[in-house]
Amino acid sequence: MNRTVGLLYLLLQLCFSGFYAHSQNKALLYDFTAVPQSLLLNPAAEVDQQWYVGIPLLSGVRVGVGSSGFSIYDLFSDDEVSFNDKVGKLIDRMSPKDVISVNQQLELFNIGFKGNWMSRDYFSFGMYQETDVFMYWPDDFAKFAYYGNKGRIGEKMDLAQLDISAEILTVLHFGWRRKISDRLQVGVRAKWYSGMVDIHSSGNSGYFVTENDASNFYMHRIMADVAIRTSGYKSLDETPEKGEDGEEAREKLRSRMLFSGNFGLGFDFGMSYHPSPQWTVTASLLDFGFIRHTEDVRNYELEGNYELEGVELFLNGAEGSSVGDYWENLKDEIEDNLSYDKNNNKYTTQRAYKIYGAVNYAFGIRKDKKNHHLTDYENYINKVGVQLFVINRPQGPIASVTGFYSRQLTNFLEAKLSYTADRYSQTNIGVGLATRLGKVQFYLLADDIPGLLNLGKANYGGLQFGFNYIFSNPEPPFKEL
Repeated sequence: MNRTVGLLYLLLQLCFSGFYAHSQNKALLYDFTAVPQSLLLNPAAEVDQQWYVGIPLLSGVRVGVGSSGFSIYDLFSDDEVSFNDKVGKLIDRMSPKDVISVNQQLELFNIGFKGNWMSRDYFSFGMYQETDVFMYWPDDFAKFAYYGNKGRIGEKMDLAQLDISAEILTVLHFGWRRKISDRLQVGVRAKWYSGMVDIHSSGNSGYFVTENDASNFYMHRIMADVAIRTSGYKSLDETPEKGEDGEEAREKLRSRMLFSGNFGLGFDFGMSYHPSPQWTVTASLLDFGFIRHTEDVRNYELEGNYELEGVELFLNGAEGSSVGDYWENLKDEIEDNLSYDKNNNKYTTQRAYKIYGAVNYAFGIRKDKKNHHLTDYENYINKVGVQLFVINRPQGPIASVTGFYSRQLTNFLEAKLSYTADRYSQTNIGVGLATRLGKVQFYLLADDIPGLLNLGKANYGGLQFGFNYIFSNPEPPFKEL
């Protein structure tokens, strides 16, 4: 069981150590078509550069975290309250509905192009590495660890609250967008997943409870059906660190970027529709797919029922056995009755699919504009609208709503301002900028600006930036009349 306890500790560490990092909603990037990476959120996004190349390893760098129940300030504020009391207040305030989410993404390369300026098809392909950690707050586990059984006799610790997933993977993708008409564009993106590390535990059941029995002893009862499934973790855990920085473990991770043996397939679908010249409706479904875990698999399963009445510990040993022998025999008895098992059975995980939708209204025509040569719609420089984001999670969808305003300030500078209402933060004001110097574009997207200015009190925060090399469309081969 020691390895299982260590694995649970690792899962909690993954969530809390990445606190300054953001959930998967990329509200600023969605429909921000000045940035080619918006195609990753909607394969039908109206990106219109003739072609672009993301600068390798710098075209898309993103990191962030969201916690619906607490901030770093709640634990480390400089006041007269002791740290233990702050932990106790936090544990009392949190509930099993609170969530913690960490997401990081790094583009390795990204390229998009169309054949010529009149082409109806746009192609894009690339590869990125992603880390995603999500957990529901294990309320009963936290209270049991902090308070123990004192004052909780008869209260059940719900094992179903162990609901967590952590994965590191790489994604190789190819997208195609087709212009059906001046009003409608549709797109699809195929994805090949290579799972580098996966730790997954969901759908557990059972409880642990301590009660008083008729003999005035404490009765400990456990009924468990719990499984923690992992791939890519066992070999890392058994790899001795090469130097203080664990270079050998990192080398193993890098070797799995394309050939991990844990492969999957997924698809993105999207559309952009203009019901009228100034109105646009967009929608997309992302990461509709799975990963099959077959290599470096190690699962930990606990199943069965067991009752233990009053532990009698002989400090000086009994009948020739030592204290250590007593506890070892007790541990073996519990494991035998609860059918504790470690196995290498293959398993499949579904990706957390995401849904985006938006409606926006465009207005304001630049006086010195030129007629667009690919569409009948005017080149409006302002957009205002609302976006919806939904991500599927084990205990039900999690949604957020974003209102936004964007403006093309100059021919080389575009900005987007947003406000997002979700369970993480009440102050999620975001700002995005995309600027171009010659053929080099730089973009910066910052979520929850008030939180980023005071990270200690932030429940949510995110930052994304990147560099692209862009070739715009040539002037049409005719003169404006």
